[in-house]
Amino acid sequence: MRGLTTKSLGIKTIFAALVALAACASMALAEELTREQYVERVEPICKKNSDANSRILKGVKQQVQKGELVPAGKRFIRASTALGKSVAQIAAVPQPPEDTAKLNKWIGYLKKEKAYLQKIGKYLKAEDKYRAQKQAVELNRNNNKANNTVISFGFHECRIDSSKFL
Repeated sequence: MRGLTTKSLGIKTIFAALVALAACASMALAEELTREQYVERVEPICKKNSDANSRILKGVKQQVQKGELVPAGKRFIRASTALGKSVAQIAAVPQPPEDTAKLNKWIGYLKKEKAYLQKIGKYLKAEDKYRAQKQAVELNRNNNKANNTVISFGFHECRIDSSKFL
């Protein structure tokens, strides 16, 4: 019986085997986090975003009350952009397999939050306070749904409290 050589297998066969081996290795190395580990990884992302949005939106309520709608609108749009970056980071964190559906639903609410902030900013820049307020009500409803979806996770930093800004 003749031994296997590179020539007998062919370069393509060896390459295909290496690709398959690499795929299996990456699947074996894929992380399966517990709920507690997930919370530990996501909370710093939420804290960073919460701190950023606190700075961005500090005093925005008073701006709106004074009728300074355009600068307030710009600030909401900046907050929306910051949230979008955080949501992308959160979505990249491996999820506990048993919580995937719940976390995907939560991430969907976070994406809607970003959209609502964007719309509030757009309406304020257009000096349409009424529509901005309607979006703020929708934002609060959305945030309550998001919080209720992941209440069992015991999030602290990832709990949404839009009343600080609106």
